[in-house]
Amino acid sequence: MPRRPKGLLATLREAVRAWWRSRNGDDTGEPGTPDARSDDDTEGTGLRKKVSVQSPPVENPLLMAAHGDVFSFEVFPAFQWSSTEMSRETLKIRVRQHEETAREELLRVAWTAARACAADDPEAAEQAINAKLSAEGNWCYDDVQGRIRCTPSVRVRVDPAVRDHVLQYRLEELTLKETLRVGEFRAQRARELTEAWLEVIKDLELMPELDAHKRRLLVPFASAFADDDFHVAMSALRKERLTSVQALLRALEGAGGAHQRAGMYEFASMYDAALNAFRNEMGLGPASWAGDLVMTEESDL
Repeated sequence: MPRRPKGLLATLREAVRAWWRSRNGDDTGEPGTPDARSDDDTEGTGLRKKVSVQSPPVENPLLMAAHGDVFSFEVFPAFQWSSTEMSRETLKIRVRQHEETAREELLRVAWTAARACAADDPEAAEQAINAKLSAEGNWCYDDVQGRIRCTPSVRVRVDPAVRDHVLQYRLEELTLKETLRVGEFRAQRARELTEAWLEVIKDLELMPELDAHKRRLLVPFASAFADDDFHVAMSALRKERLTSVQALLRALEGAGGAHQRAGMYEFASMYDAALNAFRNEMGLGPASWAGDLVMTEESDL
């Protein structure tokens, strides 16, 4: 019986198989067929996919001297193990035979990197050690079950003696930072509330605007609604200014009286005019907008 002509797909399939055999010297396998074995299958031949395990965290760190050889860093190693020649479960068991050797090797490689760092800078030590391990920290071990690769990294903590020494200073630094933050917040709040109360006083007193002199007199009263400490400070400032102004007024009055007694009436008149203008400007005269208020304060001094 004559053979039926092959279809297009069958022809292509045979062509791919012929190419694969000529490339790999394989007369039996299908091209591109992956190894379907599980990680627990340890028999047979062929490539196995890479498996990895992580060593459990250690409680006792490695001690590496810091710069000056007075303090030591606490170095906690982390080992990543991998292999393409055994299953993951087998790898977990076999790495236990090499962990102590890896710790000794890590200590040898990283010692000089740690020694170059200041004892109070564990972050720099951690970066320096990991940088050196990235260049010199890929180690291979020929185990009875096959080759195992170890990739280390570390975490670094400061010497407990250094931590205890700097603790009080770091706490003080945090306190100062928080004090500054709270102080800035309170100052901003006092500023906003004082401005709001100044607007209230201006509207109640039917003032078209608040110039510098009016603000100087009204801020101590508005600050009473804003913040207690701010009010105390502004009241003290108001009293200090009033005392200084009164001293200046007495000096001007004395100078005017002296010129008048000496018969220099023109100069005396000039002093009187300047004195009245200054009183009104500072809110200290009966003709000023705040005369009654200030005159009452003067009697209390």
